[in-house]
Formats: sequence, C-alpha cells, structure tokens
Amino acid sequence: MRLLLGAVTAAACLALPGAALAQLQTCVEIEGAKGDGAALARLVGSELDRHATHHAAVGNCQAYLTVEVVDLGAQEGKWLTGRINTQVPHRERIGSDGLVAAVERLLTVVLASDPLVLRGPESNAWLKRQGSALEQRSVLHFGAEVYQLGVPVGSSLETLPGLALALRREVSALHVGVRLGGALDLGNAPDRLRLRAQVDAQIEATLYATPAANTSLFAGALAGLVYQRFAGPAPLDGPGDTGTAAAWGLSLGLRAGVETMRTSDVRLVAFLQLQAPAFVSQDPDHGVVDQWTPTAAVGAGVLF
Repeated sequence: MRLLLGAVTAAACLALPGAALAQLQTCVEIEGAKGDGAALARLVGSELDRHATHHAAVGNCQAYLTVEVVDLGAQEGKWLTGRINTQVPHRERIGSDGLVAAVERLLTVVLASDPLVLRGPESNAWLKRQGSALEQRSVLHFGAEVYQLGVPVGSSLETLPGLALALRREVSALHVGVRLGGALDLGNAPDRLRLRAQVDAQIEATLYATPAANTSLFAGALAGLVYQRFAGPAPLDGPGDTGTAAAWGLSLGLRAGVETMRTSDVRLVAFLQLQAPAFVSQDPDHGVVDQWTPTAAVGAGVLF
C-alpha cells in the first residue's frame, strides 16, 4: 500500500509541472511599433503564455520571438510579421477584428512551426538543447572571406592578403562550422626572414549577442591545423645563403565581429581574428627560422 501511494504521488508530481518543464523560455522583441511598442510586447507576452510550449521571459532565453509591425499604407493596411529564432517568418494582416485577433493568429502559426520544444528534464541542459536544435532545425550557410593577415616575423611586422571559404550550421544563438583559409606573400626580400604563406584548416563555434536581430555582434573560438612557410637567410648553410622552411601543427584562435543583414538570404560579416600556434617554428637544418609565430587577421565576408 505504501509503495502504491508513493508511486501515485511521484506520478502526480511529474504530471503537474510537466507543462512548465516543457515550455521554452521565450524572449519577445518588437520592431516597427510606433509609440505603442510596450503595449504590443505585453499583448504578445500574454498570448505567448497561453501556449503550452512557450513562456514569455526577459532572461535566460531559450528562444527568441520577433514581432514586427509593417504599415503598407491606406490600401494594404497594417500587417504583423512574426519569426521564432531563424525560422521562416509568417505574416498576418491586422483586419477588422483588431490587433488582438491578429496576434492570436500569428502566434498560432509561428509557435507551431518551432520544432525546438523541450520534451523532459533531460533537455534542460543548454548544450543538449543546442545539440538537439542543430540536428533538427539548423540552417546551412556557405561563405567567402577576404582578410589581411598580420604576423611578427623577426624584427618586423609582415602583412599577407588572404582568402577563406567557410561552411557552417546555425541555430538561434549558436553556429558551428569549418573554415579553410590561405594567405600568401607575393613580395621578394630574401635578405630577411619572411612568412611566405600560411594555410589554416579549422573548426569553429560562435555565439551571437542578439540572434533574432538583423545585426548582431558575435564571438567564438577556433581550433585546427596551421601550415606556415618561411623564407630568408640560412646562417647554418653559410654567409649570404638563403633558404626556405616549413612548420605545421595545432593552432587555437579567437574570433569576434559583427554580422548584418541576418534576416536576408545574403549576409555580410566583419571580423577580427587572433590565432596562436601551439608550437615553435624551427629549422634545425638551415637555421632559417626559430620563433613562435602568432597572427592577427582583419577581414570581411559574405554568407549565403
């Protein structure tokens, strides 16, 4: 009897808060409302709380709901555009039944299209939620970047132009991806040490500050392999001799910048990237190079 009572009590405890556990903490952002943005935000939040899968929040956001008021003039009237995270936006016209009814219709469609719904206590961990989201609803982007690589070599600072290609999957505030870049020095100065080429193959993980906004700051980390090729005097070969040397190994980096036009099919990005190899570049045979060679890059890119 005591065992049966304990089982019934445990089942009741799980059943009663089940809806709350399954609700995504959803932050609301209002755009385009003139003068009545706060009132619209309260209306959207109240309607949001009526849904079993989402709950209006102001912090610890697990999802981002953006509602925009679009005025198309006297002939077309006013419309509401809603989007949950990076899903395709949905638009509802504010008809004769008023704003409240339009919000109800909008959220019914928008929230139903959000596949990121907590299914149990095991999903409360942020990493697990993001991993599930990447599997279920991530968006694939291709990108190309141009950048200027700066590197201290010997007693001087070298700069090399570079080009990189990127492939990534993005969901809400997170994206993970791979990046392949190469920078090349086309100059000719054999009388001093120079970095003639650097090639990077990296994986990256990045977080956005405001993922639902059209423009957002971002910061992330990179890890991968770097190949460096040097040219310059070879003192071990003899006075006046020159040579080349190569080194490669693990490299770690940090990347930060700004991304804009995030709600369109083509995005623009500007970034600063700092990178440090986990090895010292050495040439014991010819003596061309013996130094640790970190780099910094400033660049811009486009994403599709």
